[in-house]
Formats: sequence, structure tokens, C-alpha cells
Amino acid sequence: MLDPKLLERFEQFALSFIDEDGYPASIPVTVALIDGQIRLKVPRGFDPERLQSKIANLVANHITPLPSGGYTDRRYIVFRGRVIHAEGGELQLETFREYSWDEHKTPFPEYVEITTNSARAYLESLGKRLGETFKPRLGLFWSFFRTVRLPFLLATLGPVLVGGGAAYYRGYFHPVLLLLTFAGLALIHMALNLANDYYDTLLGADVVNRRPTPFSGGSRALIYGLVSTTEARILFSSLFAAGVGVGAYLALLRGPLEIAILIVSGIFLAYFYTAPPFKLAYRGLGEFAVFAGFGPLIVLGTYFVQAGSLDSAALMASIPAGLLIMLILYVNEIPDALFDKEAGKRTLVTRLSKRGVMVLLAAFLLLVYLFIALIPVLSLGPPTVLIALTTIPLSLRVFKEVDRNFGNQYAMIPSMSLNVKNSVVTCILLAAGYFVGALL
Repeated sequence: MLDPKLLERFEQFALSFIDEDGYPASIPVTVALIDGQIRLKVPRGFDPERLQSKIANLVANHITPLPSGGYTDRRYIVFRGRVIHAEGGELQLETFREYSWDEHKTPFPEYVEITTNSARAYLESLGKRLGETFKPRLGLFWSFFRTVRLPFLLATLGPVLVGGGAAYYRGYFHPVLLLLTFAGLALIHMALNLANDYYDTLLGADVVNRRPTPFSGGSRALIYGLVSTTEARILFSSLFAAGVGVGAYLALLRGPLEIAILIVSGIFLAYFYTAPPFKLAYRGLGEFAVFAGFGPLIVLGTYFVQAGSLDSAALMASIPAGLLIMLILYVNEIPDALFDKEAGKRTLVTRLSKRGVMVLLAAFLLLVYLFIALIPVLSLGPPTVLIALTTIPLSLRVFKEVDRNFGNQYAMIPSMSLNVKNSVVTCILLAAGYFVGALL
């Protein structure tokens, strides 16, 4: 039996049906709920016999316009059923389906996510009936852009510049090799992003996530059907192979053994970040993997390609760089925590209370600036690297924003954006400090 309060929340109703000529038609109707049944009153002059035994949708919606533009308090409800005659000659909608949405219960982005999957399932079933294939389409560039998450390559660029800057300060600089290093690492990073999406989809973490954001929840390329699992597997395998190919070329030029060790270590961390059997991110080791991969491995690898050797100065530079990139992941895990728990993805954030997450965030930020400050103190770099300390106020803003918006996935979007900006800018300033120091 229908709840009377359900209809009371709406003021106007429309009845949609297919008319006798086969065209869709809609009319305004007055609705009353009598003994749990929906009674309909059609406008004067409309022949109610036209509706007899027809399948129809009774639709009601509500929006409140905002003075500044846009809307709020959005909701709708649809009853689908057959129109029949009730006692007293009135019309009645004999419902067999009902669906609704209220943004106070389900935020609009989450509703879109839910209905997107429903729409995809509908198109697949329709395609089977019609013998056609229906799938979303984007241009080749934009499909690739979304699938491999190109903007996140900034997380590779920063550490490469730090490694290059540290080498430049020591008197080594080969710009072509630096570009090749970035190209190879960018290929591996894109492969990592897609492999991560591939296994998070297969393992369910992205599937159960109903509140993805531009920074969390994966690219959704597989979820939305932009690429198939087979296409994704071929693409990330090709990207890994291309990245290894660039690395092999650099190894022949600069030192096979050292670079081979770095490449193998990097591929292991990148692939098994989510891939079985190790599934590092699912075992609370994902943060360490990102720190190691984007810190010591990238910075030391870049430094070695430039200098042909390794030293403690490069290792010291790699620690704040790795922490900064790891912080991007750490904060981005916060909106996913609820769904990661559901999927059994036990990231570091899922294992801690809010207080624990915030304490660790503060500790990571403190360590970043502590290690940067120690670089000139220990004579492992120029004093000019201290320019990176100028982002401390930005880090404080990141901490406050994350603390305030913790637990609200959509409110966290500006916080995550600010955190990415802080990490990338600090990394680039650290690199700039090395380059400037070499010129003074």
C-alpha cells in the first residue's frame, strides 16, 4: 500500500502514455490516494476512454530555483502501471513499478553513478534484442586521456625533476636523457593507472564505489564501458612494455645492472600494487609502494641516468619527493575508505580512525619539510632548496580542509585538489632549488 505522504510532497502530476496514433502524449492530472490506490482525474474535455487499459507513467517532480542560478531540493517519482476503471467511474492507475530520487537521500553525483550502470545494463539488453552494440563513445584522445588519467603524470614529473636537479647540482646534466627518463617513467605510470583500474574493477573496489570523484574511485573507464577488460589488459601491457623498452635503452647507455634493478623493482611495485597475488594496496602496503616507487626509485633512477652513479645526496632528495607523492594517494584514499572496506581493500586509511588518519597526515607533512630542511644542514644540497619550505602555509590549509571535510566525499574534492597542488608545487620548488643552487 502506498504511503500518502509520498504523494503529498508533490504538487503537480503528469500522465504519459502512447496515444491511439502511436505517438507519446502527456496530460496533467489530479491525483488522489484512496484506500491505498492511485485515482486519476483528467482535464475537462479529455475523453477518459482514451486511457482505458493503457500502460502509462504517472510522473511528479519538484525543484526549487536558486536566486544565484541552479536548483536545489530536487526530487521526482514515477509510477508505471495500467489505467483501469475504478468504482464510481473514476480512473485508477494499477501500478506495477515505482522509482524515485530525492537529492536529500542520494546526492546527485551518486545518483548519476547509480543510474549510469542501470543505463548501461539496459543498453546491453536492448542491443542483444536488436542485434546491435550500444556503448558510450569518446574521441580517441579523450578516451585515452581518461583511461590512463594523463593529468596524474604530474606525480611522475615532480620526482624526475628532483632527480635531475640533484644531478645538475653535482655537475651532471643531459637534457635528452632527462626527457627520455620522463617518457619511460610516464609510460609505466600510465600502465600503473590502467592496471590499477583493471584489477580494482575485477576485485570489486571500483564497482562498489558509488561516489567517485575526479581524484578518487578510479577513472571509471571500465565501469562505464569506454574500454573492455580485454582492451584494458592489452593497453596496460603495451604501456609497460614500451616503458621497459625505454628503460632498456637507457640501461645500455648508462649502466645495465643498476638500471635493470630499478626497472624490475618499479614494475613489480606498479603491477602488483593491485594485481594478485600480492595486491599491495589491499594489504595496507600501497602507501609504502607509492613512496618507494615515486621517491627513491624515480629520483635515484633519474639521478643515475644523469650522473652514472648514485650517492647519498640523491637518496636524501628522494625522501621528501616520495612522501609528497604518497600524500596524494593518502588523501585521495579518504573518500574511498567506506567502499574500500566493503570490497576488502584494506588501505592504510581504512585501518585508522579519523584521528589516526589526521595524526598520520600531520606526521607525513612534518617529515616532508624536516627532510627538506636537513638537505643543506647535512651538506647534501644547496641552501636554495629551502625555497620549498614556502609551501608550509599551503600544507596547513590542506590539513585544515581535509579535517573539516573528512567523511563527505564530494566536499573533499577541493581538499584533494589543494593537496595535489601542494605536493606537486613543493616537489617542483625542491627541484628548482637544486637547479638554482647550481647556478649561484
